[in-house]
Parts: sequence; structure tokens; C-alpha cells
Amino acid sequence: MLYLPSVGCSGGIIVIWDPQVLELGDSRIGSFSVYCKFKSLEDNFVRGLIGVYGPNDDYMRLALFEELSSFMPSWDIPWCLGGDFNVIGFLERDP
Repeated sequence: MLYLPSVGCSGGIIVIWDPQVLELGDSRIGSFSVYCKFKSLEDNFVRGLIGVYGPNDDYMRLALFEELSSFMPSWDIPWCLGGDFNVIGFLERDP
């Protein structure tokens, strides 16, 4: 189990896996994210998992994306990225 603790009542990330299925090869805990490199024990396939909890503040959100973009290239593997980004991609309004 890996985790990034919450700050007050916000945030917090926990990553839990079955050690009979996946082996944790490497990990990193950032300011807004948890990075895990897993190897499948069945077929030795290596993949990355990133859990994210994004801040509500626009300035701090930029720091989240800088954190992600600076780390992801360091592991040349397929990634699964998920979590709560606290971002609105498109704001549609009714006329």
C-alpha cells in the first residue's frame, strides 16, 4: 500500500494492489500524486499507475501538471492515470 495523506479534509490518495498479481517495482510520492511501477506476475508486463488529487487553486493546479509532465517521461512504460483533477474541461451552458 502507498499513500499521500490528506491535508485537512481535502486530498489524499491511496493505492492498494494484490501482491499475488502485481509486484511493485518502483514508486514515488509527489505533492499531488502517487506513482507506481508494477510488473504482472503472470506475464511480466510492466505498467505505471498514477493516482492524482488536484488542488482547487489555479496556481497550484499548474504545479500539479508540471509535476506530472516532469516525472512521466522518466519511466518509459504504458501509464494509467486517474483520480480527481479538480478541473473542468469544457463548460457548456444552455442558451
